[in-house]
Amino acid sequence: MAAPSLSKEGGGVTSDPVIRYFARIGANTRKIELGPASLLLDGSPLEADITTLPGSDRQHLRMDGRSLSLFARRTDSGWSIELEGRLFEVVVEDERTRHIRELASHVAPVEARRDLRAPMPGLIVRVEVEAGQDIEDGDGLVVMEAMKMENELRADGPGRVMSVEVKEGQAVERDAVLLRLEQR
Repeated sequence: MAAPSLSKEGGGVTSDPVIRYFARIGANTRKIELGPASLLLDGSPLEADITTLPGSDRQHLRMDGRSLSLFARRTDSGWSIELEGRLFEVVVEDERTRHIRELASHVAPVEARRDLRAPMPGLIVRVEVEAGQDIEDGDGLVVMEAMKMENELRADGPGRVMSVEVKEGQAVERDAVLLRLEQR
């Protein structure tokens, strides 16, 4: 089932309510404004359409003329999104929730610890890191084979590998912990 398309040409300025969200990926936060016929990303108009591929957990995203394949699953803290072979942990808040969190945050931030999880069932082809290793944005972490395709899972920001939970040749189920990471 296709979601409705949102377009830059969405009928101009309207008095209809706009819902504001904030999507945090690592240290970066993006403002998303969703109106009845418009979509703005950081204040700029964006055309987007997303379709779930039949018989699959994957989605097809068309965004400003680009065509991308993605897999998204809800997590305790937001969304885990695999996009073009890279894995992103995304925390999404509405405007009210973000404001409450900012008012309540009196504690200094600590380094975020999180797990790299298998986006789908598959076979571990290669583990490209080891425990204690520092990683940078875009570094290859684990190569999985799923549906006869190799997928390299990459770091979405700088950090350190705390532990490796899988080994080469191991079969894993969707959502299995592959690595434990600490982000900087």
